[in-house]
Amino acid sequence: MTAAPTHASLDPSGFESRHFGIDDIFYSRTDGRGIILAANAVFQRVSVYDWSDLIGAPHNVIRHPDMPRGVFHLMWSILGDGKPFCGYIKNKAEDGSHYWVLAVACPSEDGFLSVRIKPGSEMFRQAQQIYTDLRHRERNENLPPEASSDALLQAFESAGYSDYASFMTKALTEETKHRDIALQRPADWRLRSILSIKERVKEIEDHAGDVVRIFKQTNQIPYNMRLQAGRLEGTDGPISVISNNHRQMTQSLADAVATFSEKSLLGNDYLMQAEFLHGVSRVQYDLLQSFGLEPVIDGQDKGQEKALLSRQQMEFVSMAHKAVVEVFDRVSAFSKICNDVRRLKAGLEMTRVMCKIERSRIAERVDGLDEIVQQLGKAQTDLDHLLSKMDGAVQQILEAAERLTQSRQRAA
Repeated sequence: MTAAPTHASLDPSGFESRHFGIDDIFYSRTDGRGIILAANAVFQRVSVYDWSDLIGAPHNVIRHPDMPRGVFHLMWSILGDGKPFCGYIKNKAEDGSHYWVLAVACPSEDGFLSVRIKPGSEMFRQAQQIYTDLRHRERNENLPPEASSDALLQAFESAGYSDYASFMTKALTEETKHRDIALQRPADWRLRSILSIKERVKEIEDHAGDVVRIFKQTNQIPYNMRLQAGRLEGTDGPISVISNNHRQMTQSLADAVATFSEKSLLGNDYLMQAEFLHGVSRVQYDLLQSFGLEPVIDGQDKGQEKALLSRQQMEFVSMAHKAVVEVFDRVSAFSKICNDVRRLKAGLEMTRVMCKIERSRIAERVDGLDEIVQQLGKAQTDLDHLLSKMDGAVQQILEAAERLTQSRQRAA
C-alpha cells in the first residue's frame, strides 16, 4: 500500500541520525516506572548521551515531539496487560538528530525490556503517515492520550487491519524480513513455515464454507422431488420414498455439517500469536548474538543482562511452539471430521443413483427430475474437488508443523 504524501515534520530543526545502521540492534531495560537500569553500547552511541545521562534517567529522555501521545498510551496499556508490544517509535538524540526504530518491548521481572531494530519496510512508511496525521489531530483537536489511542486504532482499522495485534504482527514480520535481506542472510525458514500454515488454514476455512453452502443447497432437493412425485406417481411412489429418505438423511446429518463448520475454524488467532512471538524471539536472539561483541560497560553486568534476555527469549520460543502445536492438534482433529463429510457425500450419491434409476423407467420427458439428478451430480463433483484440496492443505500443515516441532526438539 502506497502512503500518501506526508505533512512536514512537526520538528523542522531535526535531522536524521547517521549513527544508526541496519546491522545495529538496541537494548535497554527499565524498572516499572520507566527508569533506565541498563543499556547496550548501540543505544548510547545512537542517542549520543553520556552514560551518566542515560542510566538512572527516565526512558522518555529520548522521546521525540513528533510522536503521538496515543502510541505511548497504547503501548503502556498492552504492557500493563502483561503482553509484549511492538511499534514504530521516533526518538530524539542528545544532539538534536532523530532516528526511527521498530521497538519490541516486553514485561520483564520488575520492569521492562526493549529490543529495537532499524525499520525500512513499506509498513514503516504506512505507520509514519498515520502518526503524522494523528499528531496533527492531537494538536488541532487537543486530543488527550486515551482519545488519541482510540483514533490510532481506528486509523489502523481503516488501513485494513482488524486490530493493533494484526498490525504489529505484520510489521514485525515485514521488518525482520527486510533486515534479513539487507544483511544478506538466508530467509527465516521457521517464519516461512508459520506463514505457509496460515495460508493453508485460510484455504481450508474458505473451502469449508463452500462445503457447507453446497450441503445447504441440497436441503431444497426433497421438496423439489415431492413436487415431481406428485405429478408423476402420486404420494406413495418410489420417488416419494427417495424424497423422504433424503429429507430424513439431511435432517439427521445437520449436526454433522454444523460441527464440520465449527471445527473448520482452525485457530488463526493461535497462528498470529505464533508468528508474533517467533518474531519477538528472533530479534531477541539477534541481540544475544551481538552481546558477545559488546564492550564491557562500567557499572553493568553483561552476563546478568544476557541471562535475563536469554530466559525471556526461550520463553517466547516455547510460547510460539505451543501455539503451533495447538493448530496442529486442531488440524489433526479436523482431518477426522472430514471423513463425516465424505459420508454425507455418499448419501448424496445414493440419492442421485436412485433418482437416475427411477428416471430411466419414465419414458416421458421430466425436466424437473433431470435437473435434480444434475444438481446432485454437480454437488458430488464439487465436494470431491473441495475435499481433495482440503486434504492437500491439511497434509501440508501437518508436515510443516512437524518440521517445526522436530526443530524445537533438537534445539531443546
